[in-house]
Amino acid sequence: VYQVAASVVVILGGAIAFLLKEEATVVPVAKVEEITPGRSIAKLTVASGDVYHLDSLNQVDLVTSLAENNGKEVVFTDRQLEESVGEIRYNKVEIPRGGEYQIVLGDGTRVYLNAQTELRFPESFANSEQRLVYLSGEAYFEVAKNPSKPFIVQCKDYAVKVLGTFNVNSYEGDETSKTTLATGKVEIDMDGKQTILKPGQQAIIKDGEVNVREVDVEVYTTWMYENFRFKSESIQEIMTKLSRWYTIDVFYMNEAVIILPVTCLVMPRLLMCWNY
Repeated sequence: VYQVAASVVVILGGAIAFLLKEEATVVPVAKVEEITPGRSIAKLTVASGDVYHLDSLNQVDLVTSLAENNGKEVVFTDRQLEESVGEIRYNKVEIPRGGEYQIVLGDGTRVYLNAQTELRFPESFANSEQRLVYLSGEAYFEVAKNPSKPFIVQCKDYAVKVLGTFNVNSYEGDETSKTTLATGKVEIDMDGKQTILKPGQQAIIKDGEVNVREVDVEVYTTWMYENFRFKSESIQEIMTKLSRWYTIDVFYMNEAVIILPVTCLVMPRLLMCWNY
């Protein structure tokens, strides 16, 4: 009996010591920071060098135009006539990560700007033969009609000459750029070679080549309404876009997962994925 009792004491003592040791070595869980969706944020740098934060101003009275602002959209009204315009000078709107904004240019063209995007545009279109703007990032354009002055979006490696409604995705560092046409007509000019798009078509620019395919335009334009749709895109492509909107940095424990094609619907408080 004494031998059995002694054995039980030893076993229980060893078990308790083991459990106490396990409890002492538990690694605490790191605090998870709250991830919030983007909001209307924009910085305007005018040709004179003055800087305005549009999300905190109501109206900007510029020399060449009036910029009426409501915290989500700024409307430029061109004040200049052709005879009063000298050299063409450019304003610049910058959208940071976690931001978005809408602007209406002096010609009436409405532009929706996505996160981490920069748009340069003339302070006046009065004496120019064309309406030329420069884009880095993603923007959706509703171009005002003016057959005598073509509207051109200049990206890093190509230009988009348009009369209609379209989306341009051309981020620095991305392997591909995409131009998606909703209505009207688009002409892609790359190294002197022109490619015409019809409504419902998308031009994919990669490695100096332009490839055209039929697409569901809504997949590439729902971001304007705080919804993202991804169709047959890789985890890496999806997370890159979400990182701009939610201001997060993404790393991968297993690089093999980044090539998986996924279809997703993403809203500020909801993520649904299928078709692995």
